[in-house]
Amino acid sequence: MSGDGPSRRAALLGALALAGCGASPRTPDVASLYRFAGRLDAEERRPIVAIPGLMGSRLRVGADGPFAWGGPRRLSADVSDAEGLRRLALPIGRGPEPLSALSDDLRPAGVMREANALLPFGAVQQQVYAGLIEVLRNGGYGFADAPRRAGGTDAAVAAEAFEFAYDWRRGIVAGAKALDAFVARKTEEILAARKARDGRAPAPEALRFDFVAHSLGALVLRWWLMYGAADPPEDGPPPEPDWIGARRTACAIFVGPPNLGSIGAFRSLLEGRRPGGPFTPHYPPGLLGTYPSIYQLMPRDRHGRVSVGTAEGPSPGSLYDVETWAEGGWGLLDPAEDGRLSRLMPEARGRAERERRARAHLAKCLAAARRVHQGLDRRGAPGFADLFLVVGTGLDTPAAMVLDEAGGRPRRLLDEEGDGVVLRASALMDESQGGGPSDAPRRPVGYRTVLLLPGEHVELTRNPVFADNLLFWLLGSPLATQSGGEASVATAEAAAARRRGGAEGGP
Repeated sequence: MSGDGPSRRAALLGALALAGCGASPRTPDVASLYRFAGRLDAEERRPIVAIPGLMGSRLRVGADGPFAWGGPRRLSADVSDAEGLRRLALPIGRGPEPLSALSDDLRPAGVMREANALLPFGAVQQQVYAGLIEVLRNGGYGFADAPRRAGGTDAAVAAEAFEFAYDWRRGIVAGAKALDAFVARKTEEILAARKARDGRAPAPEALRFDFVAHSLGALVLRWWLMYGAADPPEDGPPPEPDWIGARRTACAIFVGPPNLGSIGAFRSLLEGRRPGGPFTPHYPPGLLGTYPSIYQLMPRDRHGRVSVGTAEGPSPGSLYDVETWAEGGWGLLDPAEDGRLSRLMPEARGRAERERRARAHLAKCLAAARRVHQGLDRRGAPGFADLFLVVGTGLDTPAAMVLDEAGGRPRRLLDEEGDGVVLRASALMDESQGGGPSDAPRRPVGYRTVLLLPGEHVELTRNPVFADNLLFWLLGSPLATQSGGEASVATAEAAAARRRGGAEGGP
């Protein structure tokens, strides 16, 4: 017993000495950690597609006309001007035509790497997705319009990498249709380039892609994985996922997805939005209300995120019901927005016709949102693609809205844990938080890995810890050793059938 004292004191002193010598961890240097990636044979890796979120794709008139959104000198068309407002809005129909028939001449023109704003005191540039693209470049991915060699004829082939720009105004299913056509087109380009270079190429069905998608782009990707380019049914039960897009996918990485919606989207439809902060223009409800996509980012009715009077007060009615919006005087049906509606519909004969058309457009947007929500709320995962989720945490995030009893105007917001834009509970599809129904399904999507990361919604995409995990998932993990995704989908599907799920959720 007497010999225990000195040995214990020595052990304690040693522990204290080790503690005193500890150092703060340094930020991962992904450029150094993954410098080997540039030496890897590009064909040993799958092509990758980066998908931005809401307002993350530039929009311009035609192929080479002026920019309506994300231009090189200014953020957007001048929405205080009638022509600029009409240019950035989605057309409001004259009658019962479907949303898909409302076309204009704006076209996607690349992912917004930086946002440029021309202010009274000078030009300001803010990074948007440049950080994400740079992270992938550190992994040896060569972003270009088509596969090309890096350097001279004897240089290694740059890994095939693409930015998917889409018209974020039009909605999740429209984005999925565009993604389906994009993947088909890139598949043809890749196979043609490989055959021209090597005289051979894998079969089209053997070429599988990796994806990294942020925010709204993650929902576009998830719809495409589940349903491909299919529309949700007009009536009846929600669709049954066939995971047709997942058959073209090896790895899908979702960053900050609003899987259960965001109260911020609903607030934007009521009050408008300044997407770039206080120095950028205010985009009014009469403009944002023309976009089906924002309705599809609303929270679900079943979570009771909107109440009247107090946080425990009654619901104002279903957010999918146009009568609820009419009674509240919300969005497109706000009498204060009639002046903007007159600029958006100059051919309309008076206020009554403008209100009729705005109400019809709103009803179509709400019906589409309900159908899309029903489809996205199906749970489970494909057995033949690996899904990863990055969830932002650590910030107070708007979670619920209390409306004034008189007139139903927004009175205050209530916060929960999240990334400042998307709730942790929404990204996780966790229905047990935030007052969700006690009997609601709690089983999440079957992700291979979930990374909980303190950070702001957009900043997540350039967080060094995220960057390290992203490149490890793509290059350093056992998944990266699968050659071009050529494993049999049928075999992988059978091997991982136990990971499938089918729990239901309703609006």
